[in-house]
Amino acid sequence: MNNKNLKNKNIRNKIKKKPRGKTENRRIKFFLGISGLIFFIIILRLFQIQVVLGNALREESFSMRRDESEITAERGSVLDTNGIELAVDASVYSLWIDPSYLRQNLPYKNIEKEEAAILIGKAIDLQTDFVLRKVELNSGFVWLKKEVSFEEVERIKKLEITGLYFQEEGSRYYPDHAVGGNLIGFVNKTGVGVAGLEATYNEILQGQNGLIKGEKDGQNNYIPDTLKTIKASIPGNTIVLTIDQKAQYIAEREIARIKKDLNPISTSIIVMETKTGAIVASANSNNYDSNEYRNLDINLYRTLEYQDIYEPGSTMKVITTAAAINEGIVNENSVFYDNTGTRKVGGHTIKCWLYPSYHGKQTLTEGLANSCNPVLVDVAMLLKKKNPDLWYDYLKKFGFGSKTEIDFSGEAKGILPAGNGDIYQATSAIGQGIAVTPIQMISAISAVANDGQKMKPFLVKEIRDINGKTLKSFVPTIESQVVSRDSAEAVQRMMKAVVDSGTGKKFKLDNNILSMGKTGTAQKVNDKGVYDTSKYVLSYVGIAPYENPKYSVFVIIDEPIKGGQSSTTVAPYYKAVMEDILALYSVSDSVGTNATYNKIIVPDFTGLSINEAKQISQNLGLIIEIEGNGYVVKQSILKNKLINKGDEIIITAKDIKLDDDQTIIPALTGLRLSDALKIAENANVKLKFSGNGLIIEQNINPGTIVLKESTLEIKLGG
Repeated sequence: MNNKNLKNKNIRNKIKKKPRGKTENRRIKFFLGISGLIFFIIILRLFQIQVVLGNALREESFSMRRDESEITAERGSVLDTNGIELAVDASVYSLWIDPSYLRQNLPYKNIEKEEAAILIGKAIDLQTDFVLRKVELNSGFVWLKKEVSFEEVERIKKLEITGLYFQEEGSRYYPDHAVGGNLIGFVNKTGVGVAGLEATYNEILQGQNGLIKGEKDGQNNYIPDTLKTIKASIPGNTIVLTIDQKAQYIAEREIARIKKDLNPISTSIIVMETKTGAIVASANSNNYDSNEYRNLDINLYRTLEYQDIYEPGSTMKVITTAAAINEGIVNENSVFYDNTGTRKVGGHTIKCWLYPSYHGKQTLTEGLANSCNPVLVDVAMLLKKKNPDLWYDYLKKFGFGSKTEIDFSGEAKGILPAGNGDIYQATSAIGQGIAVTPIQMISAISAVANDGQKMKPFLVKEIRDINGKTLKSFVPTIESQVVSRDSAEAVQRMMKAVVDSGTGKKFKLDNNILSMGKTGTAQKVNDKGVYDTSKYVLSYVGIAPYENPKYSVFVIIDEPIKGGQSSTTVAPYYKAVMEDILALYSVSDSVGTNATYNKIIVPDFTGLSINEAKQISQNLGLIIEIEGNGYVVKQSILKNKLINKGDEIIITAKDIKLDDDQTIIPALTGLRLSDALKIAENANVKLKFSGNGLIIEQNINPGTIVLKESTLEIKLGG
């Protein structure tokens, strides 16, 4: 290449480089300009956020951190008439940690946070990784585990790691599990009573929740030193029932036996104090363990004694008889004739249960004892002849067609007859074409047994505050004198005849205490509205003792699959309840014993206190001579020996030194459950039992020293 060409090339290169320098300068200036603009916008935005919107955003941030939580009030307890806990707020513990404080103190224990996580996780059955994540949080309050068991609490305490804390919380607990479950009901997870007495008395039991305020961090944990109680919680009040836990055991034992033996649709048992209206036991086949409500069939919520209605059948004849005698149109010796086993009423034929046979000539007493439909239809027509409205007036006076006001949520009113024509009066007089609740029926018949005074039934006897102070007491209340004393006494004699010589002969008590009562066999209506001859409600209301009525027992069995269609099917279950109730409360009458009952099987007195031995021997008619003091260790006649009433037994006792937390296992074989329950309670021993009859076996030998509240398993079958 010549010099000229080289020179030209250099000139061209110089020309090209010059405009490139200008372009780069423009690019730099453009970048700096954009950067400055962005920076200016950021400054403006920061100024807007910090100065213009600062107060509003700070308030919004604080509002997001602020939190209000309710402090759940302690729920009041449900106690039986003797103060035994049936429903309580049990204390449970939840574990929380202060992660920052915990980490700061780990060096003093010479352990790393990973090792601490392993120890904590092992103590409360949590994964190590989960615990470690909680430990590493920068917070002053973090929940670690809710509802920690007692054993877990003890294991955590033994670790002695600073920064672990327990918070006591309430959880509803039913100590006796299924005993009284359907009656007591349950509380859901939000602390609201859903069924039974828990629902009825929810406002009284639940108290008033408190309020706590504080600030929370990003993990939704409260920041230390920001918590403040705004309103303290107010504990709920306690209700004390008229129900006796031991009597409830007895009723529910028979409910279980009925279910096993007869497989009915349902069954109910009520025990009432005849002269006060206090409900001593109330049980039905819808029973459940209130602690296990989460898996409960909603159909079991119904408490049949108060919320279900049924056609009562022949038990209504007591009311018909009482009304007619009180009106003076008949007396207990009035004569009636049943020559066909039927009665024509309008265009309808009412048959006696004995049809096609018949009872013939009868007094009114015999007619009631025989539960003769034609006789009671005649009585109903005599009432109507005197005054068409008389029968309805008496139905209302006895409490039918309206709530008893026993204060149980969802109580049914029942259904009165559809009209006052002859057929309605005739059928309702024998317990058909009218629907009642079990509580109405036992209250009405108890009124007759109580010399005509109708008592208001009640389930709660006291309301107490958290300190045990009585806020309100419920006492027996006379609602009305439904019939005169003379009329009531006449019907009482007739009800005794039912047991002595009528349809209730199988209900005669084996303890030789005289009683009165009335059987009931009611046909059920099928889907077509016609009475079904294969489906019945069987029932019996009994009152004892006859001379001085103490307790009314009502057993109702709806459509038993097994066991027949006669009300006598009810007899063994009624007798078991009534006899045990009378024994439980040491009730007797002045009637002498007959030869059948002059022999006694000697019980085992070992382990009983002297006072208990005296009480048992008195109940059995035994004479004992006591040597020594304290607890029985020896007896002159061995257990299970058959001796005569009045024979003497020498028992030897000695003082046994016990620690404050110790007790002695009593001997219970040969005793009735009612006696065993009282003895076990005195000995601070819990009973778990199975079977029926007398106690034939116990799993811990009498005289054994055990811790109080130990469980003694007994088997009945004698």
